[in-house]
Amino acid sequence: MERMKNENPDRLSSLSDDLIVSILSHLPVKEVAQTCILSKRWQNLWSMVPSLCFDIHKWDGNCEKFTDFAGKFLLKRDEATETRIFRIFCQGFKHATDKFLPVYSKASKWITYAVKHNVKILELSFCGACTLNFPDCLFTCKTLEALKLDLMTFNFSNLKPSTIHLPRLRNLNLDHIDFFYDNLEKVLLGCPNLQDLSMENCGLKMFEFSCHSVKRL
Repeated sequence: MERMKNENPDRLSSLSDDLIVSILSHLPVKEVAQTCILSKRWQNLWSMVPSLCFDIHKWDGNCEKFTDFAGKFLLKRDEATETRIFRIFCQGFKHATDKFLPVYSKASKWITYAVKHNVKILELSFCGACTLNFPDCLFTCKTLEALKLDLMTFNFSNLKPSTIHLPRLRNLNLDHIDFFYDNLEKVLLGCPNLQDLSMENCGLKMFEFSCHSVKRL
């Protein structure tokens, strides 16, 4: 048995840091953080992962533990590491109540963090009863290429056209967001390079718009 151990060294240890970080990018952040106990070498690798997925189901819907972990994770993360992908998943709970308010109140801060770290793909999925206050920086993010908003309650009519400028946004996915025609037009005018537009359950049965860059609807 000892001979077999010697002939089969730890394959993970032979991988480069960049490759390990790439592998960790496919895991939820809770599992990513747990790798720091594996060895001294792994203590800081978790903080350099560029793709972050915060799924409240990993905490069995415990909002306090979820928000506490997310806050500490982002605070201790390597400040020089960009956030290419940022996902928050808080769905699938029946009878969502005020207990989820701590998550919604922190969401704006987390989104701001992602924008400041040059996020390219941002996906936000929340329970339908939520009310979020999006930070202004989200709608003027120069690095954002794909945005998915699912089950939100956000009043787009409060946004002025000048406050929406997403020059690199190519993919926009909207689900369960109430829109009026002029609200949608404001959003599209601020996305000059939009190519893919997906809308479901947004209260618009038929609409016309002029956006020459859109290739798929």
